[in-house]
Amino acid sequence: MRKYKTFGIALLVLVLLTACGTKKKDNGGDANNDGKDLPVLRVAMMPFINSLPTEYIIENGLDVKNGFKIESTMFSTGAPMNEAVAADLWDVGSMGAAAVTGVANYDMMIIGEVLESLDGQGIFAKPDHPAAKVKGMNPSFPNVYGDKDSVKGSTILLPIGTAQHFTVLKWLEKIGLKQEDVNIVNMETVQAYQALKADQADMASLNVPTFFDAVNDEMVQLGNLADLGTRYVDMIVANPKAVEGKEEIIQKYINLVMEANAEINKDKEKAADLMMEFLKKNGVEQSRESVVGDLERVNFFEKDDWKDRELGLFAKELGEFYIGQGQIDASLMEKFETAIDPKFTK
Repeated sequence: MRKYKTFGIALLVLVLLTACGTKKKDNGGDANNDGKDLPVLRVAMMPFINSLPTEYIIENGLDVKNGFKIESTMFSTGAPMNEAVAADLWDVGSMGAAAVTGVANYDMMIIGEVLESLDGQGIFAKPDHPAAKVKGMNPSFPNVYGDKDSVKGSTILLPIGTAQHFTVLKWLEKIGLKQEDVNIVNMETVQAYQALKADQADMASLNVPTFFDAVNDEMVQLGNLADLGTRYVDMIVANPKAVEGKEEIIQKYINLVMEANAEINKDKEKAADLMMEFLKKNGVEQSRESVVGDLERVNFFEKDDWKDRELGLFAKELGEFYIGQGQIDASLMEKFETAIDPKFTK
């Protein structure tokens, strides 16, 4: 197994983790109401598809039309967003796997869900890596690559506490390994893929759009959530202080998210236009082709979806999985009984 020096990577990671965006955006609304006297809802956002419904609300002035004003703050991933809720810097937001650590470590609440997907999260290696030559070791998951011998001791790059981290843990479980059997290095997705291409690691766990870059570059996908049998959900999370003090505004926000989701599902081409503008505003370069592909792989939850849907099942699955992997203490699972609040989706 190849070995790598990681002290340079670690320094880069330290810089990246402290560099999450904090640019705020106030929605001024339409010409008849600039929203200056309206109550504010502080919404945490990321330059990903799970923030698209909020962007739709802002761009169409739906918050001001409904009696409140969104003040948004941009974060690079869920990990710094979790730290910011501990400092009471936002009221509501959307995230994936990082919601589990947010609930367990920062008393964050789960009050809704934005979307679900089966693809777009995967672990990649170069074609010449030994793991890329072993397929179907676990007969229950025939499309998964790798085994103990080819993966143990590998250096895997990913942003810790995110969907990519969860994907790697699920993959390792399927091939009979645990996190301590590999060397996981904390790194943002784009930099992780660049490091993989530069032979500074064995593998990288990627999400879109970098996921599509790896596919186009003919990297070998060792496993993704579709192969691992998991339907991935991005959740709406909340600061408990806001749930207590801004319940009426949060209900309006949840209603508008479902309204925006219906519009996004109805016209994916128009949604792609909005997503491209959203990414451009936040300094993210992504092709329209990958944006359209991203939209096609997900379903945004609408109002009618909540007639038969139970909130928080994916979060509980994540929590139980992390406990089984030793990532969080078993006693913290009790928090999920009170942290999942379905009143807003009902």
